[in-house]
Amino acid sequence: GRKCLYVTKGECVAIDGMVDDEALPLIERLARHVYRAPFRHTHKWRVGDLLMWDNCAVQHLATFDYKWPDHRRLMWRITVGSTPTH
Repeated sequence: GRKCLYVTKGECVAIDGMVDDEALPLIERLARHVYRAPFRHTHKWRVGDLLMWDNCAVQHLATFDYKWPDHRRLMWRITVGSTPTH
């Protein structure tokens, strides 16, 4: 596979070998970079849509931009692999 950098604000809180005064601004800068529009897909839901993604390879966020309670959100999590997750 390819090397990647997974940076999520709030989850990434330090960088090994760096003091916080250096690491935290870098984490903030990297997080702003990965959240930019060229790297983002915002889905406009339509009836019958199904969305799937690789949870380990894609940063994702639910935006709750549907009309609650008029519409409901149904989410099923499916894990594929040989090692149990629980």
